[in-house]
Amino acid sequence: MAGTVLCEGRNEAYEEGPSERPSGAGPLGGTPLAHAEMNALGAARTGWDLGGTTLWSTQEPCGMWAAAAEFTGVGEVRYLAPDPWAPAGGSGTGAEAEGGVWLLAANVMFLRSVVAAAQGPGEPRIPAHHRTAEPETASLHDALPPGLPASPAVETWPAPLWPAVRQAAASRASRTS
Repeated sequence: MAGTVLCEGRNEAYEEGPSERPSGAGPLGGTPLAHAEMNALGAARTGWDLGGTTLWSTQEPCGMWAAAAEFTGVGEVRYLAPDPWAPAGGSGTGAEAEGGVWLLAANVMFLRSVVAAAQGPGEPRIPAHHRTAEPETASLHDALPPGLPASPAVETWPAPLWPAVRQAAASRASRTS
């Protein structure tokens, strides 16, 4: 049935061990393979025909999960924002629409999940890379309160930042044009 969610996943690649994993964590949690999309694909059953499904993601597929989506027969891959770290293809959804606001919002949420799961001193490699590749995203990330959002609604968490997101999107558009 159209619109039915078959599987969901969240990024657990930066979690170190079982003590950090909430109940209901994905099958790959705590491993380098535990991208949200890989956890969603890992929850799919072997006998399912995924040809008519769409795998949605906040960011462009990395090579690993793009290959996994193809291997498992997912019908279509759609994403909200290009990933400046590891672009591998796919079909975007107009992240540059609305002046790139959703591109910035998706990347900020991704960075927050990486930083929240990081352990040890120093900044993780991915946010450090974004400081050079996507400075507007890094700046927005730095303006967020610490920790992960308490609200499950994606619109609620960055709500106070929307004016700054719009301004950063305009700045990014000027930088990249």
